[in-house]
Amino acid sequence: MKNSLLALALALGIMPVAALAQDTNAPPAMTDQQRQAMHQSFERFAQQEMQLHQQMRSQLLSSLSPVHLRVVGSTIGNLAIQQNPDMQAAARQIDRVLSPGERERVVAAHDTFRSQSRQLHEQMRSEMQSMMPAGHPEMKPEGGRMQPPPQDAGTILLMALSPHPMMEMMHGHMMEGMPHR
Repeated sequence: MKNSLLALALALGIMPVAALAQDTNAPPAMTDQQRQAMHQSFERFAQQEMQLHQQMRSQLLSSLSPVHLRVVGSTIGNLAIQQNPDMQAAARQIDRVLSPGERERVVAAHDTFRSQSRQLHEQMRSEMQSMMPAGHPEMKPEGGRMQPPPQDAGTILLMALSPHPMMEMMHGHMMEGMPHR
């Protein structure tokens, strides 16, 4: 009886694998060369995305007066030491301090970044799709999964200038083996 149950369990466990192996609609597997090429492309695109972010950060910093830059820095620093930081209140505080010209420059720099980033993502999607084996389903754009962009300069500055240690750790891990400049 034990042997019959064991044989039945093994047969049931193997059947889905056998069915998949016979599925003629399954996309062909990627070769090692294709995987390596995709990995290298992804690393290159990640590096380009980081450069875009650094460019935006530099534009944001240079768009503020020295006094307002210190206020933004102080506000971000205060969030780090608060028991229950209120990001929305901090963004409103930053936005209130900025001059109309500073607000315009911040929003313009962010809009430019988003546009360039969107173009880069589309380019990456297209390049990755071209590396897929023939018959592989088309990669779909990200669609509506992203959050709507912030509309005010205070939120943009808070999001762009605040340190994100987890993202930096993940980026560092993702970029392991890449040459450092």
